[in-house]
Amino acid sequence: MSNSCQKEEKGGDVIVAFNNIGKVYPNGTAALRDVSFAIPQGSIHAICGENGAGKSTLMKILFGIEPASSGTMSIDGNPVSDWSPEKANQHGIGMVHQHFSLVPTLTVTENIILGNEPVKNGLIDKAKAKKDVIELMQHYDLIVEPDAITSSLSVAAQQKVEILKALSRKTRLLILDEPTAVLSPPEIDELMRRLKNLRDEGITILFISHKLNEVRELCENVTVLRSGQVTGTEKLASIPDSAIMEMVMGHAVEIPERTHYSGESNAVLEVTGLTTKAVDASDKIEDINFHISAGEIVGIAGVDGSGQRGLVAALSGMRSVEDGKILLNGQDMTRKQISDWRKHGLAYLPADRFAQGGAPNLSLAENAIAGTDGEKSIQSGPFLKLGAIRKRVSKMIKEYSVRASGIGERLDSLSGGNAQKLIAARELATSPKFLIADQPTRGIDVSAAAFLHRRIDETARNGCAVLLVSADLDELLRLSDRIIVLFSGKIAAEIVNSPDVTPAMLGPYMLGTKGSA
Repeated sequence: MSNSCQKEEKGGDVIVAFNNIGKVYPNGTAALRDVSFAIPQGSIHAICGENGAGKSTLMKILFGIEPASSGTMSIDGNPVSDWSPEKANQHGIGMVHQHFSLVPTLTVTENIILGNEPVKNGLIDKAKAKKDVIELMQHYDLIVEPDAITSSLSVAAQQKVEILKALSRKTRLLILDEPTAVLSPPEIDELMRRLKNLRDEGITILFISHKLNEVRELCENVTVLRSGQVTGTEKLASIPDSAIMEMVMGHAVEIPERTHYSGESNAVLEVTGLTTKAVDASDKIEDINFHISAGEIVGIAGVDGSGQRGLVAALSGMRSVEDGKILLNGQDMTRKQISDWRKHGLAYLPADRFAQGGAPNLSLAENAIAGTDGEKSIQSGPFLKLGAIRKRVSKMIKEYSVRASGIGERLDSLSGGNAQKLIAARELATSPKFLIADQPTRGIDVSAAAFLHRRIDETARNGCAVLLVSADLDELLRLSDRIIVLFSGKIAAEIVNSPDVTPAMLGPYMLGTKGSA
């Protein structure tokens, strides 16, 4: 192991060092190549990179879930061998995944002690368990009701439970995977404070994120992966965002700037008194009123579970309406099915690009022509025109920069960003009158997100009314002309976008501390 991997510039100790780590899968895919960098003890270290850059594979190696094909890894300066999840835990390595691993029916205390329960006379000592959990919460200033059923907690509170669960196992290195993806601005601010406190307690934090503003606020150093290789490890104080973006992508990335809607077009979508029933209370909406004009992008903000799913379902014909009215270009769509919405100009980019947007086990060609039944340019009676389909889909793949080996490749073989671009190509090829973009860039890299932002902007400028639902407030502020904030199924605020509008301004409405309840 080189000395540079073992000591920080100032002479501080290194908790983990990777030296020439490589990973080649049986099919020949090289996920990692000669990865070398060190994580200084007691620091907050960021890892950035596109989807498919190798971040997840490296984390699996760090946890012992997968072995490296080559290279070595050291913990506290000592090379490790026969690495396993059990050994990782013994060395104090813990992780909070983007999708939580809590048992929803258990209490907070039961989740934290799960697998590490205190025992007395052969039985779980519940009194000691609760006492230990309360002491843990107080020590790290991460307070959650210990007897609460976990499923009843907010996303931010569940995240605290995940962190506490890791800390209860004497974690020295805490890995956080996209931890702010579903948090509101005040919740993000609180998480940032808590993580800095943990660092001050001597805990090392590995912070995986696409959001450079958060990386810069929180972290001291950043390591960038691209195509399985390290393109650099830098001190954030000495490198601009543009240089980090170029390290991530291999080229400069142009972030689109939208010229906002002028407010002179006719309303395409008109929603009046819209109310729906829902099995899940978080999907219910009540007395919703708004409109979207041709060429306008209206953003929907809100903490996850504030009614976004119910609104999208009602505006696409996927859920019945209890009360109110929906007009699309003057046509009453209140009780129409999704096929009717399609005929009247709806295009839809769903939040789950694989489960809702496409068929993962079918080819790119089959996914790209879904919903075109009877279209004469690619179908003659019951027969498909394979040449025309090949030409159309190949053009889509080229125009939307979809990285694929060919139109026969399965959808689930693509990265999230490339799958989303193919679905966008299919949906926007219809020249829609009304576009629902539901979390269009969640979990995809900066370049793919910028590409989709440009396409959504172009679609609006061509006269389409766009409803943009996103947990990414930077995305909403970049693209939206107006922002509607939902709280508990109702509109808490409607704000005309301007340079003066910030995520911090939206936060109180999202949490219900400001605006109508």
